[in-house]
Amino acid sequence: MTVAEPGLASRAHHAATALPAGPDGSPGRVPGSLRLATEVALGLVTVAAVLGMNRLFEDGSYRAPLVAQAVLAHVVVTSLRRANLRLVPAGLATAGTAVLAVAWARFPDTVRWGLPTAATLRAAGDDLAAAWSLFGEVRAPAPVENGFVVGAAVAVWALAFLADWAAFRTAAAFEALLPATVLFVFSAALAGPGTPVAGPALFAVCALAFVLLHRTAAQAGRVRWAGGGGPARRGRRALLGSGLAVIAAGVVAGAVVGPRLPGAGGEPVLAWRDITRDDATRVVLSPIVSLQTKLLQQPDVQLFTVRSPRSAYWRLTSLDEFDGEAWRSSYRTEGADGELPRAVPASGDARTVTQEITIDQLGSVWLPGAFEPRAVRPASGRDVLYDQRSATLMVDRDLPTSDGLSYTVTSAVPDWSGAELRAASTRVPREVADRYLPLPADFPERAAAEARRVTAAAPTPYDEALALQGYLRSGRFTYDTDVGVGHGNQALLTFLFETRRGYCEQFAAAFAALARSVGLPARVAVGFTPGIQDDEDPTLYSVRGVHAHAWPEVYLGEYGWVPFEPTVGRGPPRGRSWLGVGEQQDTRAGGARVTDPGPEPAADGGVEAPGGTPDQADGRRAGEGLEVGTATGPANGPDPGPTPGDAVGRLVATLGGALLAYAVLVPSVLAAQRAIRRRRARDPVARIGLAWDLAIDGAVDAGVALPAWSTVAEKADRMTVALPEVAARVSSLAWQVEQLDYAGIPPTVETATRALEDGRAVAGAARHRQPSWRRMARGLDVRRLARRPTGPTTTRQAGAG
Repeated sequence: MTVAEPGLASRAHHAATALPAGPDGSPGRVPGSLRLATEVALGLVTVAAVLGMNRLFEDGSYRAPLVAQAVLAHVVVTSLRRANLRLVPAGLATAGTAVLAVAWARFPDTVRWGLPTAATLRAAGDDLAAAWSLFGEVRAPAPVENGFVVGAAVAVWALAFLADWAAFRTAAAFEALLPATVLFVFSAALAGPGTPVAGPALFAVCALAFVLLHRTAAQAGRVRWAGGGGPARRGRRALLGSGLAVIAAGVVAGAVVGPRLPGAGGEPVLAWRDITRDDATRVVLSPIVSLQTKLLQQPDVQLFTVRSPRSAYWRLTSLDEFDGEAWRSSYRTEGADGELPRAVPASGDARTVTQEITIDQLGSVWLPGAFEPRAVRPASGRDVLYDQRSATLMVDRDLPTSDGLSYTVTSAVPDWSGAELRAASTRVPREVADRYLPLPADFPERAAAEARRVTAAAPTPYDEALALQGYLRSGRFTYDTDVGVGHGNQALLTFLFETRRGYCEQFAAAFAALARSVGLPARVAVGFTPGIQDDEDPTLYSVRGVHAHAWPEVYLGEYGWVPFEPTVGRGPPRGRSWLGVGEQQDTRAGGARVTDPGPEPAADGGVEAPGGTPDQADGRRAGEGLEVGTATGPANGPDPGPTPGDAVGRLVATLGGALLAYAVLVPSVLAAQRAIRRRRARDPVARIGLAWDLAIDGAVDAGVALPAWSTVAEKADRMTVALPEVAARVSSLAWQVEQLDYAGIPPTVETATRALEDGRAVAGAARHRQPSWRRMARGLDVRRLARRPTGPTTTRQAGAG
């Protein structure tokens, strides 16, 4: 048996021992252990949502950092709330702590004296931009890129704050679950293959346990058990025990019975992922995304072997679209067995080379081979697909990867000279220009100006491309794998004008973007350098992760797509004849034979002439005079220094947009709420309730303490003391409310009209007592959206009806 809690608990005791009052305004005394259990349960809901992201990623390396962020976030928001910090200061403190926690955990090398720096913002912007471009490019399971972890960590901090606010500041249990539920549903909607039972079961257990504990805590705050603490504890234990039994039964039934229901494993009724496609979506990860993984995490892993009489760059595919965030490509494949169509007819000497390739653990859908493939013959009984535009070989759609496949590919490996390419036609077909020249509208003008400066003295497209190659190989840029991934606009500026450090991804992407800016059709090719040549069998090459590589290709008239090599320390076989660069590759895996060493680039940006002798066509070295500046800046003046980071600009724009949306939406919704309340108050009873709500809301906004559990007379007394100028109106309005609620005397239309005037007068007097800044702040207070009518029972029921 329970009886109502009498009296008014002191504010100090309430703040120290209880959850905030519930919607009924009860003092809410809650045992400390029960409150702590409820807070822990809410934190476990967030942790369960994080663990539910497991099918989004290739491995579980994301779990520890995100779980740590979730635990820290809940500890921080709980501590701030228990310290009685108001919502806005608590939000600012939470945001500041989140910035520090993410910076320390994800960008430790960029912080100084424990504080984030401009380098932290740039690194975060680059990683988030790379993750955003990857998000639009691949489907789960995706690699655990730092940008994904950073974005998820920020989301975890935000949802922890929102959940704690809803659960313990507004006493709303189900609303507290919404942030984590949104994250969990988002993860489930985009999840890759795998068992879908464990994650939902864990999330359901944590969510239902939180609701049970929250409701039990609210019940403990509203009522007092007859007989003291013993019956109260036994009552709470019985409630928790029966609730946990129901939760366990429901979750077990759902996890065990659900997957066994008829049709549970069948095709979806509505395949929402493929709703705009004629064919089902294929899970394809851009090869440039996995470059750093293969270079750093799998350097000694044998990916595939090639038996060939001639070494080459083993090309996977090319990327032809640049949107300012990433290079990507789309494919229109057809079945391939035997002769392959050619995308661009090419002239010049070419040697036909046949390669026998066996894939060990490449982990992709692409099939490597020397460029340009002319014929393919699968040897493992599996179909092969071919995209003519990018000259890309791929496995059949029903295969997730090429691992375990073997095939034979015949390629035309060209032997060009600088003289031939310099004499190439400058005509660019429309289909080539439309596909391989576009740049995003926000392409940095500073980068384009640098490209124009570097190529200003180049007389032909070939010389322009060679000038760009010499610029990037001039000695001012350093090969370094210890840099963040990404090749978007901001990463390009950072690479060219700030760090000047990167690996093949940055070198190739920078070359292709700069080439397009001066009118050279260009794309980024991805593949591998020749690999380790067997000492006993010189026709056998072992290709490992350390040999992963990217390089640009430029369209040069009748010669078609010509590879260039801007990456320091790399060079294609026989490339010295047209690039002035000998064969070079990473030798960390050991056993790499350099068959065509060639010269290193000159310090001033020039390279040795094709063939190692002065080019007879115009009597000057290839690239000579095309890069005149020093390693510290361009020749036409001092380096003006980096422009404001695009990443910071995007962050500021995003925050500004969010603040603007908040400043517009919250007052608009509040105004809509007021209009709806006025429209619903059609009859005299509802108008009395509206009048009382107006008075109460205005007094509360003015700082008058009006506990919801106090009577109408007690509220009126407090308002009369705080607002003496409208004391008569407060008394008249309170009397009308008591007449209606306690005596059941219905008001007349005239009485309700006077009451509404009294309510508006009280609200106006309260508003005039507030400074203008506080009135403005009240208009932006999102908590007001959750306010419930404070009128007495009769008026609430009338309004609801």
